[in-house]
This record gives sequence, C-alpha cells and structure tokens, in this order.
Amino acid sequence: MAHHHNQPWSDEAVRARLAAGFDPRDPEYLARALAAVGLRSRLVLRRLKAIDPAVLPCLIFRDTGAPLVLLGFSPDRRNARVIDPERDEPERETPLRKLARRTRQEVMLVTPEGALADRRLTERPDRGAQHWFWGPVRENRSGWAQVFIAALCINVLGLALPIFVMNVYDRVIPNLAFITLWTLALGVAIAIGLDLVLRGVRARVLETVGRRLDTGIAASLFNHAMSLRPMSRKDGATVLASHIRDFETVREFFGSASFVSLIDLMFIGVFIFVLYVLVGPLALVPLLALPAVFILAVVAQLPMGRIAAEAQQLAGRRQSVLVESLMGLETIKTLNAEPVMQREWERASAASARINGRSRFWSNVAMSGTQMIQQFVSVGIIVWGVFLVSEGEITIGALIAANILAGRALAPLGAIAQTIFRAQYALKSLRALSAFMAIPPERAPEVESSARIREGALKIEDVRYRYPAAERYAIAGLSLEMAPGECVALLGRVGSGKSTLGRLLCGLLEPETGSVLLDGRSSAQYDPAELRAGVGYLPQEPELFTGTLRENLVIGRPDATHAEIEEALRDAGMAAFVSSDPAGLSRFIGEKGAQLSGGQRQGLALARLLLRKPRILFLDEPTNAMDRHMEAAVVARLRALNAAGTGLILCTHRPALAELANRWVMMDGGRILLDDTRAKVIETMRRSATEKRAAE
Repeated sequence: MAHHHNQPWSDEAVRARLAAGFDPRDPEYLARALAAVGLRSRLVLRRLKAIDPAVLPCLIFRDTGAPLVLLGFSPDRRNARVIDPERDEPERETPLRKLARRTRQEVMLVTPEGALADRRLTERPDRGAQHWFWGPVRENRSGWAQVFIAALCINVLGLALPIFVMNVYDRVIPNLAFITLWTLALGVAIAIGLDLVLRGVRARVLETVGRRLDTGIAASLFNHAMSLRPMSRKDGATVLASHIRDFETVREFFGSASFVSLIDLMFIGVFIFVLYVLVGPLALVPLLALPAVFILAVVAQLPMGRIAAEAQQLAGRRQSVLVESLMGLETIKTLNAEPVMQREWERASAASARINGRSRFWSNVAMSGTQMIQQFVSVGIIVWGVFLVSEGEITIGALIAANILAGRALAPLGAIAQTIFRAQYALKSLRALSAFMAIPPERAPEVESSARIREGALKIEDVRYRYPAAERYAIAGLSLEMAPGECVALLGRVGSGKSTLGRLLCGLLEPETGSVLLDGRSSAQYDPAELRAGVGYLPQEPELFTGTLRENLVIGRPDATHAEIEEALRDAGMAAFVSSDPAGLSRFIGEKGAQLSGGQRQGLALARLLLRKPRILFLDEPTNAMDRHMEAAVVARLRALNAAGTGLILCTHRPALAELANRWVMMDGGRILLDDTRAKVIETMRRSATEKRAAE
C-alpha cells in the first residue's frame, strides 16, 4: 500500500510506532501500521462486487482475518487481482465469486494522510477524526445513537407506571373492574421488564464504546508520549504520568451514572408535556422548579470550578511525591531522609484532603438543596391538586400520577451539581491532555522515513545547544568530522559537553543552530527510529527495566536470534556471568536492574546496544563501573568491532579505553580544544602542563 501511494517507509520506522508482537490480522493494529507510513484508513462494510474501482487498492480480509490487497477487477468484473502479504505471493487473478465466499464483507479503504479532500476514502470528510479524542468519539457515533435511542425508550416506558396508577384509581377501583386491573398490571409488568432490558442494553453499549475509546485513545496517548523529545516536556515524568492518568477521569465520566443523568436531562420536557396533558396547570409546579435547581447548581459550581482545578494540581503533586519516594527509596534510606519525604507526603495528602472536603461540602449543599426543592414540588402538587380535584378539573388518579411524573421528571436533577462537577473535572483533564497532545513529536511530517544510515560518515557543523532555562551553551559552536569506521576518543572535564553531544547525535536533543550530517544527509531528515538504528548511544547511567535478562536484552530487537544474543553478551563481557547463573537469561533482575552490580548493569546495557548493530557507537563511560578483567574483554571486542567497520566515539576517563582510539578530541565548555592523534594530544597536554607549572 505504501509503494502504491509513493509513501517512503522502513521497518524500523514502522516497528517503533507499534506494540511489539502486534497481530496483523487485527484491523485496529493494521490501521496503526498504515498510519505509521503516512496512510489513513477506514474500515467499512461492503460487498466485493460493490467496491468502487476508484478506491483501489484497498484491503479485504479472509474468513481467518488475514488481509489481502485488492488491486483491481477484470473488465467483465468476474475476476479480481489480489496480493497475499502473509504468503509473500506475487499478484494473482482469482474468480470474484470464489474470493467473495472466502472473505468477509469488510473493506479497509486507504488514502495518503492529509488527503482529506480525496473523496475516494469517504463521501464526507471526517474533520473530527483529526482530533485525538473527538475523532474516536465521533467514530463511535453509532454507539452513542444506540445509547440515545435506549434512553428515549426508557423514558417513554417510564410513563407506564403513572398512567397505570391513574387508571387503577379512576377506573378500576370505582367499577371494581378486576379484568381491566389484570390487563393493566400485565401491561405495566411488560413495560418494567422492557425498561430493565433496555437499561442493561444501554449499560452494555456504554461499556463497549468506553472500551473502544479506552483501547484506542490510551494507545494514542502513550504513543505520543513515546514520540516526544525528552526536553520538549515542560513538566516532570510524574506530572506527565498524572496527565495521562487523567484520561481515566474522562473515560469514566462517559461510562458513569453522571453521563446517563445528562442524557436523561434531555427528556425532562417529555414528562412536563405529559403532565400538562394530564393535569393542565399543575405542570407549572415542576416547570418552575427547574430554573431554581439550575440556579442552585450554577451557584455551587462557582467555588467547585476552582476546586476542580486545584484538586487536579494537588493530585499531580501527591503522585509526584509518591513516585519519587518509591523510585529513590535506597537514596532516601542512606541519607536518613525519611522524615523529609514523610513531611512532603503528609503536606500533599493534607492539602488534597482539604480540597476534597471542600468539594464534598459544596456538592452536599447542592444535593440537599435539590432534594428540598423536589420535596416542595411534591407538596405543591398535592396542595394545588386538592383544589383542582375539589373543583372537578382533575381526578384523584391524575393527581397521584402527576406526583409520580413530577418525581420522575426531577430525578435526573437529584445529582445535577455532582454531575456538573464531574463534567467540569473531566473537561479540565481533557484540556490538560489536549495541551500534552499538542506538543509536536520529534518526527517531522516531511521526514523521509526510507532514508537509512549505511556508511556511518559523520560531520558536525557549528552546532550550538543550550538546555532550557540555562544561561550557558552546553555545546558552543562545535565542528567535527569522522570517517566511516573511525575510532575517536572524546576527552574532557565533567560538564564539558560530551554527553550532550551524544544526545544530539542520536536525536534526543535538537541543535539550536548548525547541523549534524550522517552520510551527507542532515540528521533531521532521518526518521528518529532509523537515526537510532544507525547511531547507538549508551549513556553514563543506562536504564534497565523490571523483568529478566532476556527481556532487557531484546527490548530493542524482539526478533533477535539466540545466536545474536550470545554474540552480544560476549562482546559486552557478560557471557561468563550469564552462563554461570542457574537461571541464565531467565534471571529476574529486579526494578531498574537493582539485583545486578553496577558493572553488570553496564555490561547488560552495552550488550543490549550491540544487539542492534548500529553503524556508529557513541559510548559514554561504558566501563567506569567494570573491573579490569571485564573492561579488558570489552576493549578487545570493541577493537574487533571497529576493525570490522563500526565507528566508535568513546567518552571516557579510563586509559585502557582511551588507548583504543588513535584520534583524541579534547573538549571544554562545549568546544573542541584539541583534535589530533593520541601522541600529539598527549605531547600538547604535557607541554601545556609544563608551561603552567613554570608560570606558577
């Protein structure tokens, strides 16, 4: 499909945007795979013979769920040209009737992203689909329609009980018409049964729609979080996680009783109208109560709106304290800092409890006021109704029915304040999430995802970079060239900019000025996944994840073979450790690799990087936690990799690793001070030290 629409793509770029081990037979994941190469898709129900040739090529599905690419039809429409991606078969022609018997009536229409004016995808462009939240909501409009229809039927059936009561009092009791009584009782029993069924159907539809939204939107949120550059986030990771958690607030609102109450509010007019038909002027009593309830709810929302914003902020703060304390538990214990963190937690908890107490107070005020108004409505109907009964304008049965109808009409207003508060909180969460989703991802839309780093030539031209809120440049006008397969030792004091340079090379940071060229092409023109497949970066403090040795090794290469894993372990000096452990690769390493030593964590991270086989390796202090024996093994393997053509940039203070490179580059203040052979750099440094001592 990408080839037909002239969309460049690569395996790394697609794999980086999909969950590991996704099933290509799942239309949802298939749509995400198409989106990863710039193609927009839509699943529709359509018979093969009804497919318009203008929408081709498109995807159809076997009975097993396997996708087929439908390319076209023969002139007489008796045969179809298809490609089977699973079997990797060439284009073939098959009878249309035979194909129709073996495929579903589902068609996935595909068009390039941004071609919204292209009517081949749909007759009406879906503008809402561009929004991360409202798009999926609109795509489930059939579900919302079912919920609305069910609510309409439930509210209409709600008229059965008051009408039943009115007829019993007005006709059955005066005439002792028992046959009529049983007939009416049977009718109202059927209505109550249907009401129960429809409520169950409504709950089921809401749950189904909520699950679809949860699956799709949660995947979009996490995918966007993974697509951001680390420095593009203004807030910390815990606050970001709190924002993503806010989606639960939004999703739960759409499946909660509050949302159902909002739907039922639309049918209040139905009950008021029926009241007017039955009892005439008595309908004014609940009608006048409506603005009173709404005014009360609005008044309560004035403080509750501020409370919602403050509660959201305090929840994020509380979450931040909790996560930071748990993640840094060892540091807290070694510093005896438990009292400090306990104080921070208690402060955050106390503030959260205070704000929640204020929320409950105003919610109870609104709820109690609403209940009081409902009680006055009931009293008012009975008092006024007695006079109307005495004048013969209405019957006793109509009066009782009016009281029941008024209660039913005002029932959705019972929790109106709480409903509005939850809706307000959900909207605030939605705004926070929308601001998060508005952060541009690191992959620019114009990036050609098929570009790959093949040789490993590197050229840095006058690059400058300054961290947010920093006054000084971390990289200040740096220029450097490196031939394919060259080995360079990057030396310098702490804070000289070596680690920042590594982040710039692999795209974790974006230079303010200047350019980074790889194989003669700007690094900004590579898809981030392809850039990191070509430039491997090992930070000073590599991150490990909860799981086994194998799970951490293959996290960047899920398809790695056992032979490739063993080779990477040997190259990183970890083979002896793994082979001597009874659990082998299945050993559980704990949270962030807590059950491994510092050297073992470094070795595992290095093996994980080597498994990806990048053209350039940027290693930032890769052996500073290793013993000499392990370091010697790693140096020997790195020498062999360099001899085989892998470029090496080694940031180190360890002589054994620095001597691996014949070219030494000295950095200070984000600039290059020296760039020459090892011998000349050492000689220059000695001469400079001698001159400095002489000057003193």
